[in-house]
Amino acid sequence: MATQTINPPVIDGYHDSDDDFSADDQEFHVDERSGRSWPTKILHNVIQPIKPKLVDVGKVSSADPTRCKPSRGARKRCDVQENKIESIWTYDMTPKSSDGEKRSYVRRILYFAGGGWQAPPSGQHWTFCAEIISRLQDTRLTLISYPLAPKDPVQDSFPAICKTYNALLKESSELGERVIVAGDSSGGNIALCVVTWTMRDQDVQSIQPPSAILAITATTDLSHNHPDINEVDKFDPILSESSINDTAGAWAPGHTSVDQDGTSTPHTDRNETLDWSVNDPRVSPIHADLGVCIRNKVKIHGITASHDVLGPEAVEFRERCQKEGADGEWLSWGDQMHCFPLAYKYGLKESKEGLEWIIDVLKKC
Repeated sequence: MATQTINPPVIDGYHDSDDDFSADDQEFHVDERSGRSWPTKILHNVIQPIKPKLVDVGKVSSADPTRCKPSRGARKRCDVQENKIESIWTYDMTPKSSDGEKRSYVRRILYFAGGGWQAPPSGQHWTFCAEIISRLQDTRLTLISYPLAPKDPVQDSFPAICKTYNALLKESSELGERVIVAGDSSGGNIALCVVTWTMRDQDVQSIQPPSAILAITATTDLSHNHPDINEVDKFDPILSESSINDTAGAWAPGHTSVDQDGTSTPHTDRNETLDWSVNDPRVSPIHADLGVCIRNKVKIHGITASHDVLGPEAVEFRERCQKEGADGEWLSWGDQMHCFPLAYKYGLKESKEGLEWIIDVLKKC
């Protein structure tokens, strides 16, 4: 489907638009799609009345919920190796190997799963990641099971995430792998924050920066004060304005002066709030310094959906990427729900096409 950067129409509650950017060397495209097939529409209508239960995290099932048991389906489709890197459990997923011989890979995806910063990777995440690996035989994917709120809010979790991320990035740099940092929902938030933050004082001569970020219907502004959120709430079949405010409060409970190891503040002339509040770039990527991505040629790819209460702020972030000159490819789908590509296994037309779009973008990274 052809890409375009013209202003799209108003879709159910907010105007999804990008102002023109005149930089000759910028590569920025928005693939505009809309509509729902009947199976998708039926699913939305069925789950919308029970959406509070869909986002209920529930009780923690173990002493260490971040230590995961890969789904049976994922283990059938790929090899999974558990590692502990700088205190965080990680899971390397690679194409099935019959001889057990160690292989080299062209690219590596570092993936942060969503779950309101309060839940480990779900079965749906394992299935989604395994599908990517089965389709990209020259790629390995590392699922990073990061510390969770409310036990470990952002001021405790993010420094640990940065340490693990830096160790993984260094390893891939030494192996010559191209790295894509990806995530969905709250995981997309972490992907954006960890790359833009750590690259500010990273030695890019010795450690190769990632080639791209892929943010799938990500949380980009934890203040959630976009005026269109209330209107979109009427159409969102999964999330609500109250649910996203609750999860934001668990991850970023308030201002703090705590300065953790691994997040030392690099020199900057930017007028920034660095107090772990929703205005901190380590919390809300809408406040991040995108210049580090532009200077280091890190592309920012993403997906937005109009039946997603996180959609308006994600579109605002995308518009900022375009205005400031960041390269990237974006899929904007009207009438679709939060994280719709992850529902591909249910045979939904739009979800399957969303997955194909992701695979195509990853192949170019």
